[in-house]
Amino acid sequence: MNKEEINLFIERNLTNFSVNSTGWEELIRKLLFEFAIAGWNLEYNVFGKEKFGELRCYTYSEEEALNDKLKNIRDKYSKLSVKTCEICGSEGKIRTIGSWETTLCLNHFLEQQPVIEIDNKQNITRNNKPVLNIKNVVRAEVEYDLQRLRLYNRQNEGVYFSWQEPNYYLLLKAIPLSFFPKENQSEISTLFQYLQDCEICGNKAVHQKNCLRCHHEPWNDNGYFIQEYGEKSNYIKECQMDIFMDEDDYEKYFKHDRSFEKSPEHHILFTSDDLREYE
Repeated sequence: MNKEEINLFIERNLTNFSVNSTGWEELIRKLLFEFAIAGWNLEYNVFGKEKFGELRCYTYSEEEALNDKLKNIRDKYSKLSVKTCEICGSEGKIRTIGSWETTLCLNHFLEQQPVIEIDNKQNITRNNKPVLNIKNVVRAEVEYDLQRLRLYNRQNEGVYFSWQEPNYYLLLKAIPLSFFPKENQSEISTLFQYLQDCEICGNKAVHQKNCLRCHHEPWNDNGYFIQEYGEKSNYIKECQMDIFMDEDDYEKYFKHDRSFEKSPEHHILFTSDDLREYE
C-alpha cells in the first residue's frame, strides 16, 4: 500500500463514524491510519460512533494476530477520546448534560449547561432564551424532595427545572406558594425560613443537615467525623480545599448562582501551604 491509498481509505471512512461534532476528527484519522499500518484490508470499511461520551469503533478480523492489534488501537483511541472535547478537540473530560454523557472542554460544557435567570419583569430565561413569565404561571409542582420544579401556563403546558441548574432555588422562592399543592406549601416555606449558614462555602444554604449550595454535610460530633478528621476545623478546611480545587468544575458552573445569601462572617481556613500539601 502507498500513502495515497491510505489517505483515500481514511477520507472514505471518516463519514462512517457517527459522532456529535468535529472535535474527534483528528483522533479518528489517526485510528484509521494505524489500522492501515497494522494490516487492515483497505477495501473494507470501518465504522464507529460516540457512546456515553466515548469513541467506539467496531471491527473484527478472523486473523487472530491482526485482531489483537486492532483491539489495542481501538482501546488506545477510546481512552484518548474521553480526554478530548467532541466539539473543538481541546482537552476535555466526560460530563453530564441533562441525562446525556458527553466529553467536553470547560468552555463548551458551560455553553451547553442551562442557567436560569429571572429579570425585573419576572421573565424566566435559560441561557438568555425566554422560557416563561411568572405572571403566566397558573400551577406549580415539585418532586424529589423539592429538587425538581414544574411550572404550568394557562395552556397547561409544563416546563421542568432542576436543582442542578444555577438559580434554581431563586426561582423556587419566586413562585407564589399558592400555586403549589397545599401539601407542599409548608415544606417550601420552611425550607427558606430556616436555612442556616454553611461554614464550608459561606452561603446561608444548610437545610436538613445538608448544604444546598456546596452539598457538604455540616460538622457534627458523631463517631465518623471524629474518627476521620479529629476536629471540626480539619473537616471544614478539607471541604473548602475540595471546593477551591473544583475538579468537577461545579463552582465554575455555579459562579452566577444567586439563590442564597452570603454569610459576612465566613472564614477560609486553609493556607496556600495547606493546599499544596493537599494536592
